[in-house]
Amino acid sequence: MSRLRQALRQVLGSRRALGISAALALLVVAALVDVPGRLAAVAPSDPAPSASPSPSPISTGTADRGRLSNLTNADNQQLDQCPPGSTTLARCGTAPPLGPGAWLNTPGGTPVSLDDLRGSVVLVDFFSSSCINCRRASRYLNEWQQTYGDAGLRIVGVHSAEFAFEKDDRQLARTLDQLAVTFPVLQDQSFATLTDYRAQVLPSTYLVDATGTVRAISIGEGGAVGTEELIRRLLVEGDPAVDLPDRVGGLDDGEDPGADTTPQINLGASDGRRVDGESDTVIGDDTRFRLPPSQPEGTFSFGGLWTVGSESSSPRNSAVARVSYRGRSAYQLVAGDGTLVVTTSDGLTRQIVVDGPPQLLQLHVSDLFARETLTVRYEGELQVYAFSFG
Repeated sequence: MSRLRQALRQVLGSRRALGISAALALLVVAALVDVPGRLAAVAPSDPAPSASPSPSPISTGTADRGRLSNLTNADNQQLDQCPPGSTTLARCGTAPPLGPGAWLNTPGGTPVSLDDLRGSVVLVDFFSSSCINCRRASRYLNEWQQTYGDAGLRIVGVHSAEFAFEKDDRQLARTLDQLAVTFPVLQDQSFATLTDYRAQVLPSTYLVDATGTVRAISIGEGGAVGTEELIRRLLVEGDPAVDLPDRVGGLDDGEDPGADTTPQINLGASDGRRVDGESDTVIGDDTRFRLPPSQPEGTFSFGGLWTVGSESSSPRNSAVARVSYRGRSAYQLVAGDGTLVVTTSDGLTRQIVVDGPPQLLQLHVSDLFARETLTVRYEGELQVYAFSFG
């Protein structure tokens, strides 16, 4: 189950007081099965792979997959009138206000209000700074801002942290600089805005017209061309005399993923996509793993001694991880000081130096979109969070 959806439940728990009987039941269960240590898993994560697409905080690259959450209230029920990925504009109620949190890319951190943007077409983008799909989608947002800004388009980002380290405003600011993102971004620390918009897949975008009404919703990556057409229609609707520039269209830079690209694989204990070996043994706080004979596509496995945490895992004594995926490129979200030694299925090896806070490093890239299996040996003091693919 998605860490993001689990975080949403945590948010709801803070909004709707649990009944006394439910609280007592929770205490009893915790005492019996030692749940307290597991409650740390209430944070964003990926679902286990399945044969059919399902909502995930990391998009599979198709814009019309997924759905809105069922966490409705009087202000967001009408969002159901906007089928995600539809190429037709609808009227889906007034856009919920942007909630509390720090603002980046505004003068002095001044909050942005949708009421102040009435008269403009607004694109509200929900994203995570470590999500490779969100990073790729930011290319289109930057282009649209530059192309349609003078015609009346405003873009507002809502950052919904998938990992705890992303809640650091300085870390987020560094990522926005790397991605050349200059539009206002809300650090949605409590997931209040994400909850109000019923978003559960990252990235997700909401188009709001000049009157403040939500007109279209796009879930996941891959629907940029269709979203641009809707932007253009709303700009004309708001000002029939507007002089629209040429379309941005698809970016011919080779960065867009294939439709069957493997979704992100998180390496914490709650991921559910690890293929265990035959002789896992617990040694203190660590576990010794053995790589299985084969690696199914879309899964990973550990070899050697690992400390497995809720969000990340730490390799010990030259431990290894193996991952099988489909795509052109593979990335590792990793932090610490050390070296990654990456070996492909063809036996090619390269070394990658890691130095500092969590960063997304490219492990391998190929001209072909195909299945690949990588083995990574870890030297040094490292924390590994996820494998991502493109």
